[in-house]
Amino acid sequence: MSGVDEDDKPTVVLDLNALKKQKLKQEEDLANIGSELEFNTAAEDAELGQNAEDFAEQFLDQRSKAPTPAATKPSEASYPVILFDFGSDLFEKSQAQFPKGFAYKIIKTLPELNQCLKNKIFQIVVFNYDANPKAVNQLCAQIKAKMPTTKTMIMAKAISPEKAQAHAKTVSGASGYYQFPLDASKISKEFQKIQNQVKKVS
Repeated sequence: MSGVDEDDKPTVVLDLNALKKQKLKQEEDLANIGSELEFNTAAEDAELGQNAEDFAEQFLDQRSKAPTPAATKPSEASYPVILFDFGSDLFEKSQAQFPKGFAYKIIKTLPELNQCLKNKIFQIVVFNYDANPKAVNQLCAQIKAKMPTTKTMIMAKAISPEKAQAHAKTVSGASGYYQFPLDASKISKEFQKIQNQVKKVS
């Protein structure tokens, strides 16, 4: 025994200094990922038009070719869903549009995120990609590498299934992707798909 109790050792969840040091090195790579994805933040309603709903539905359908009845009902959905409002107040203003039956927590700072990530239980962290793509990419990469029980979900205004699949294969890839506008039943299905991925692995 070393004399130092394991429980007394400081727990480092996210290495904030590493984030700062990696910023210059990763900035170019992350910028390339962001430019490839082109999650459009400009108002392009004219282009998206009525196709937006169909587009999101097609994307969600592609992610699960064999949906189960449980996909529409969060019957056991008591796990935490962390809405990370970093640099925006989107989730704070729209939480009522999220599906019922989940343990939501809205946070705005990295220290708050660190605190949440100390939980060793299954949970989903939802990011608004449009608010800060580079920060979201960095955080998704660190969470995926260090927190196996925490899964990430990226929300963005405009995204194609192809671009989402390409992003999912990178180090910054998330477990789930969702295109705005918010729809409680569609969000619930995506949460369930993320949970089903975990069940298949375990």
